[in-house]
Amino acid sequence: MRDKQNLLNELFPASRQLPTLPMFYLEVSRMLDNPISSSREISLMLMKDQAMVARILKLSNSALYTKPQEITNLANAVTYLGTQTLRNIILQIAMVRMFPFDKKDIPQFSAVTFWEHSLGTAYFTNTLEKKLNLPVSEDYYIGGLLHDLGKLMIYQYYTGEFKEIIRRQVQENVACDAAEEKVLGVNHADIGEYLARQWQFKSTVVAAIRDHHKVLPTAAASSSGEHPVHAVVVRIANMFAKAAGLCFPWDKRVFDIVGDPSWEVLKTHAPGKVDVERLTFEIRDEAENIKASVKELLSSKKQRMEA
Repeated sequence: MRDKQNLLNELFPASRQLPTLPMFYLEVSRMLDNPISSSREISLMLMKDQAMVARILKLSNSALYTKPQEITNLANAVTYLGTQTLRNIILQIAMVRMFPFDKKDIPQFSAVTFWEHSLGTAYFTNTLEKKLNLPVSEDYYIGGLLHDLGKLMIYQYYTGEFKEIIRRQVQENVACDAAEEKVLGVNHADIGEYLARQWQFKSTVVAAIRDHHKVLPTAAASSSGEHPVHAVVVRIANMFAKAAGLCFPWDKRVFDIVGDPSWEVLKTHAPGKVDVERLTFEIRDEAENIKASVKELLSSKKQRMEA
């Protein structure tokens, strides 16, 4: 079997212009990291992009966030959402813009469904983080949002191979990573990790993208020197998103979420006893709010896509 790193270098050589994170996202991130930046200063920066402002206001008034009254002012939304959530929203918008879905000849593949799954997974990571009282980290959300980043890269640069991968999944009932490796020699997690490293995301985000399909026992932390908690949260959130119907038809499989062995990793990080069965029912109760909010966030884009 050929070395995956060599395959990745061949698929995405230095001569190929790979996408880079938008300067606007990097500038806003730096401002958000500055403790002396005021809500007004952040709002003035965001006002340069009215489409982003509209999306922020939509999210702050969505079913995912409880608030005493409707938020109509950007500065209030910035204050209400907080630095972490605001950065996540900006990254979300940047990703949607970076990878336009304009190839009409893949009827089985829907851009709307792709983003529903990615955003749904990201939102479920937030839910898990809160319900398990894990240390606060935006890396859960970012890992959830970008866990299928490699699929976007295949779609963008290898359309013919992407169509063949979809065909194998639909007609032969082959799992996505197995179909990808059969066609390209690497899977979307390998490709996503490759790009995430180039974008210089934190190692926790890179690990979450790379390992979201793997069962990671507690022993993985001691053997590799890494703490796989972020990857496990994204793995379980990914399953919850699929169980909630936020996925393509061929991904609607029966998942034993309660019995997944990777819960053992979370039990070593969550303060107190983890009641997996109870947590599963509580998170499933939030599925409708998540689905409704994702559809609302993508509604205007869906109209453009289907026009």
